[in-house]
Amino acid sequence: MGWKGNRSRTIRKAVTFSEEEWRWVADSLKVENRQRIQAGLRPVGWMTFARNRIRCAHRVNITVPANLHDVSAQLARIGNNVNQIARHANTTRETDLAMLSRVFDELRQAERLVAGLSIRVETDVDPKGVPEWL
Repeated sequence: MGWKGNRSRTIRKAVTFSEEEWRWVADSLKVENRQRIQAGLRPVGWMTFARNRIRCAHRVNITVPANLHDVSAQLARIGNNVNQIARHANTTRETDLAMLSRVFDELRQAERLVAGLSIRVETDVDPKGVPEWL
């Protein structure tokens, strides 16, 4: 009888890590086991930890606009304008409606710029459905 024998998991994969990657994995395993113990659960070994991490993985898609440098520069200008208006208001101890209107316009423009950036998190890693061992 070979290695596969009566095992329910018959596929075996070898994985290699750099020293830095393995330190990160080992630290992550320690943190997870510490949390499991605090929650009253038993600690897990490397294989269970790796299986759980792969099974519960998620994909993150980040769409970065081509003109990110321009967006950053524009936000810096808006921030500078708002700071100048605030400094003037603090120095003179007075504001007028036009000044406040300019601040709100600048902030609305900043909101539009930031809204143009897109971050989407997808959790549908397994397109064929949930495996039966879950």
